[in-house]
Amino acid sequence: MSKSALDNYLPPKAEKPLNASLLFPEIAREMAANPDLVGSLTGLFIVSVLKRGERRQEWFLLFQGRNSPPSISQTRPSLPKAVDDKPIPVVVIEIEDQDLYKFITGGLHGLKAISENRIKIAGDLVLAQQLEEVFIKTGGVEKTKVFMAKAAAALRARKAKL
Repeated sequence: MSKSALDNYLPPKAEKPLNASLLFPEIAREMAANPDLVGSLTGLFIVSVLKRGERRQEWFLLFQGRNSPPSISQTRPSLPKAVDDKPIPVVVIEIEDQDLYKFITGGLHGLKAISENRIKIAGDLVLAQQLEEVFIKTGGVEKTKVFMAKAAAALRARKAKL
């Protein structure tokens, strides 16, 4: 029997979860536990996560400054008004999942990624840079590396049990 014919009888390979599926919920937990980390950052960031150029997930990061806890989820939030009744700024980010991991762990810097077209941004570029600064100031790079190492070990342990 040929390999292609055999493939019809085998179950499909389980796809590795996207880095975004692991990272954004962890960032949400960290921000919920420490809302002061955000500082005065105000804006809605819509992050489209791609896998080989195909949109796979969309995440919404809503920051409303010091007076309100940040919201990070895959559910589109309703847009609140800013304090001075101006609409809240919106930044749309499109990034490959593997580049998201590199970006969050410090291996890919924002301006370089934009110039290399690895991150596409529509909206306020300065606001997008502020998000990167908040993440760096809060120790996000180190925390992410530790979290991802634990997640990888847990995945390997799960596979070993199978």
